[in-house]
Amino acid sequence: MDISGYLRRINCTGIVRSDLATLRELQYNHVFAIPFETLDIHNGIPIILQINLLYQKVIRDNRGGYCYELNILFHYLLGVCGFDVSLIAGRLHHGNNRYGREFEHLALLVALNGRQWLVDVGYGDFSLVPLAIAPGEIQSDGRNFYQIIDQVVDGQSYFGVAKWNASKQDFKMDYIFTLISRELSDFQEMNEFHQTSSASHFARSLICTMPTTEGRITLINNKLIRHEHGKRQVKIIHNEDHRDRILEKYFHMDMVYLP
Repeated sequence: MDISGYLRRINCTGIVRSDLATLRELQYNHVFAIPFETLDIHNGIPIILQINLLYQKVIRDNRGGYCYELNILFHYLLGVCGFDVSLIAGRLHHGNNRYGREFEHLALLVALNGRQWLVDVGYGDFSLVPLAIAPGEIQSDGRNFYQIIDQVVDGQSYFGVAKWNASKQDFKMDYIFTLISRELSDFQEMNEFHQTSSASHFARSLICTMPTTEGRITLINNKLIRHEHGKRQVKIIHNEDHRDRILEKYFHMDMVYLP
């Protein structure tokens, strides 16, 4: 992997150190440069969790990806940059205190400055910066507030990460996770599930999303949704050519590499 190419892709031009300031910068720049997207699933292109293939797609071909792809790549980058980083597994919150399957989500855990940090560039609308594993502490990424919750019991005990919901005046759970270090092979089965099962949200819906300086922009199936300064705008996507132009314009994706 060409690390310099990766850093250019996420617009990081300074000296890379294995400290908290650099970790925050790397995560922040990553989510603003590389979208969360499921186009390969929509187009029936297999997602293979091999670092060289992921690097070609996301970095060289100027694409995005979903949690397994983006966090596996980021794990490799952080490791090369000297961070103590490991893969961890999460289960997404599906409402009514229901959670998904084990290994449904892949996130990262970084040990730094005597603390552990939840790092995630592959969730979609999530914290722009690392979150300290400090249960009960309210943390901000400059836009939203988050809280790590401990002793979430669902068959076993988990940590949870929750985001402040202004309309409900409460923290809403995103996913639960453990701090157990995992291997890449542990996620292969769920990677296949997400691509092929009718029960998978990703297999049913085309999604592309990333933050913007004004808010967030999201493509879901035939709609482009823009949140800017607290306002929501929706544009209908008429056909695939229109969709491709939107992906190139708003998500900076090079559609020449898609069939």
